[in-house]
Amino acid sequence: MALRDRLLQRVPALRRLLLDPPHRIARRFVVTGREAGLFGVSGEHPLDVARVALARGLGVRSLHSIHAAAAPTRCAMVDQHRSVTYREIDDEIDAVAGVLRDHLGASRSAPVAIMMENRIEYAIAWFALIRLGITCAHVGRHSTSDELEFLLERSGARVLVVSEQTASVAEAVLRRRDDLDLRVLRAGAGTSSDRKVRSYDAAVAAQRASGHSLHVEKGPSDNVVYTSGTTGKPKGAVRDMGAFGAVELLRVLERVPLHSADRHLVCAPLYHSSGQVFMLLNTSLGGTIHLQERFDAEETLRRMSSWRIQNVFMVPTMIHRVLDLPEDIVSQCPTPELRVLISGAAPFNTTLRERAIARFGAVKIFDFYGATELGWVTTISGPEMLTHPGSLGRPLAGQEIGIFDDGGRALEPEQIGRVYTRSAQLMLGYLRDLAATDETRLADWLTVDDLGFVDRDGYLFLTGRARDMVISGGVNLYPVEIENVLAKHPDIEDVAVIGVPDPEWGERLVAIVVPRGSKFDPEQVRMWARDHLAPAKIPRQYEVVTELPRNPTGKVIKRELEQRFGSSGG
Repeated sequence: MALRDRLLQRVPALRRLLLDPPHRIARRFVVTGREAGLFGVSGEHPLDVARVALARGLGVRSLHSIHAAAAPTRCAMVDQHRSVTYREIDDEIDAVAGVLRDHLGASRSAPVAIMMENRIEYAIAWFALIRLGITCAHVGRHSTSDELEFLLERSGARVLVVSEQTASVAEAVLRRRDDLDLRVLRAGAGTSSDRKVRSYDAAVAAQRASGHSLHVEKGPSDNVVYTSGTTGKPKGAVRDMGAFGAVELLRVLERVPLHSADRHLVCAPLYHSSGQVFMLLNTSLGGTIHLQERFDAEETLRRMSSWRIQNVFMVPTMIHRVLDLPEDIVSQCPTPELRVLISGAAPFNTTLRERAIARFGAVKIFDFYGATELGWVTTISGPEMLTHPGSLGRPLAGQEIGIFDDGGRALEPEQIGRVYTRSAQLMLGYLRDLAATDETRLADWLTVDDLGFVDRDGYLFLTGRARDMVISGGVNLYPVEIENVLAKHPDIEDVAVIGVPDPEWGERLVAIVVPRGSKFDPEQVRMWARDHLAPAKIPRQYEVVTELPRNPTGKVIKRELEQRFGSSGG
């Protein structure tokens, strides 16, 4: 065993081979492929599909082209503005790719950022960048001009894709940072007087009229999703989208019953990795992607019913809100075709799991462990939740979990330590942040500082977080960033931000404030913070103290604050 472990440590390819041998992959292809309906995906045009595969390869870059050849009139995507078939979306992806590269200067050395709500143009711009092999940085649609400016500098992006809803923030950056040489592609209604802002519709029409064809690039297609760090500033986790292929798809399908041509609802934001992953999985299967601009519990349930949605991803807060809808609304919105409701990105506690199972049925409920940095690591089904309460399930094929102590020593089953994973799906690193990248690694293992253990059946359980992170409504929030902003308010002398349990959000932010002077108005601070923080980062509860508890080195003892304010109302 010792010799085997040394060999696996030194030869990653051998380890992957033993973890997921060819005969298992072949069996997965036959069994899982048949169950998912993959063998019918070639449609009525097999020769056309073969030509596309030869010309553009098999992978994320060619997904829409293959489905356009196989089923050109099948609906590929729907939002509140329009719907497009696979033939139409494939053509538009090529056109947008040409606009970005040939007219806006996007290149491997000039990344592109996307900042908009869930809409078809978001998805098209993202897939266009994947085809070009150009780095795509995803920016939250609620970002302020300060936050956008920081992310543009951090990512190096000099082309930005926006909508009419986010254009004003981009234009504010244009006005004050001419040195950035930023060019903007604006989708939706409205115009701009700024010469650096181009209309999406006009640019696409001109590109189509030019008749230029697109050459699909080989090589990496880096995708950057930002996640806040302990330094208080977002870190960009970089992953190569070009590495996602049929084997990774089949590993998921082996555990989650997604089907070919499913109707999938995206109600999580596309700038988060979960929204991207499930759109990508369903597109791989030739599904129809229904994009909801923003989550609303009643509207989401109505769309699940009227659109006959077959699979959907929701963070636990979303599920909580759907389950809390009045019975008269629920009775109007049956969902008999729903086959998969999968949660993740935040703790899906046992009580909420049981409520979801009671409403939708155990076989339809799934949860998973993963992260932007790690990829999709484990999965657990509803029936397993009932037999292994609190678990996040077992690793997918090709994924390994290791539990290590602070000294890097591997721990036995049932022992709590830091959770590490290793696979071919790990992030490449944090963009332009080697120090932060190194902090996540232990040899070829990677961690996001979760604490937990694996039981003797191989099921993962989390017990806490080593990092000072708050997860509210599925969004990762780091107090340091928020504290740094609030500390700039003229009425705040000192401040600490903590997360406390919340029945709806999982956790909520509480700001513990030492005021400067005798007066402190929480509402005024909230209004002020809107100009400096995205809405999810603004604490809604404020507690006033005369001083913050600190240890001899000056660090705030947050444990004392959590004990004091952890059960207070918000």
